[in-house]
Amino acid sequence: MTDPVALQIGRLSIRWYGVFVALGFLAGYKLLHRRAARLGLPAEAAPDITLAAMVGGIVGARLLYVLQNWSAEFSANPLEALAIWHGGLVFYGGFLGALVTVIVWSRRQGWPLLAIGDMAAPALALGHAFGRVGCFLNGCCFGRVTDGPLGVSYPGLTSDGLMNGPLYVQRLLGVVPPDALACAPVFPIQLVEALGNLALCGALLRLDRGAAWRGRLFPAYLLLYAALRFLVEFGRGDYLSRPGGLTSAQWFCLALVLVAVVWLAWNPGSRSRLKAGKTAERA
Repeated sequence: MTDPVALQIGRLSIRWYGVFVALGFLAGYKLLHRRAARLGLPAEAAPDITLAAMVGGIVGARLLYVLQNWSAEFSANPLEALAIWHGGLVFYGGFLGALVTVIVWSRRQGWPLLAIGDMAAPALALGHAFGRVGCFLNGCCFGRVTDGPLGVSYPGLTSDGLMNGPLYVQRLLGVVPPDALACAPVFPIQLVEALGNLALCGALLRLDRGAAWRGRLFPAYLLLYAALRFLVEFGRGDYLSRPGGLTSAQWFCLALVLVAVVWLAWNPGSRSRLKAGKTAERA
């Protein structure tokens, strides 16, 4: 397996994770830019939304990761919380951080939130696909131990001298001895989610061809991604505990499904279009 450090410049380590997160933002921006004019949004909507999502997403993702792993990773060295280039971002923290930031910025600009949601939903899935490839190369969000042909063996230590996530977790879980220097092979579940996100992006773009889904792509994204993530989580091997038999992400997925179903059932934009359509039919 490749080293998660793509480039070492003195004491600065540039990881593949950061490279692919950046590529994800770039790909998402390109897709936003293409969709903005089609949805009647101003030209500045794409770069503004991308920047807002980037700042809010990274802050939220890192904050949640630090809170979840404070005692294990950061209590002895709090400044490590700022070292996002070492990896350690939680998608749902990033999602909530980006969502709040984008909503606040869109309302300040007077942009319609339903149109912003339609514009952003496929881009979210596309950017997340790149991010999961970064996770695969970085060694985070890894799968369960496997002796099958698809098993991936991560190095115990990275080239910058840090212990890799799989080795750290496998030591704690007793998968390998406490003094082990090599990880047990794991299934590349990150790539499964990456492919799932690409398929989700394609599905949302296909739904967008029909007027019936205008104003409803974002809750559709929430529903479909929550279902994808809920299933993928069963293959994850990086959790130290599963309260109630489920991971914390799976519990969040269940909440997202509820929100998405309620949103799709009650959508002011879709109801107004439906009424307009019925009025036209009667006329």
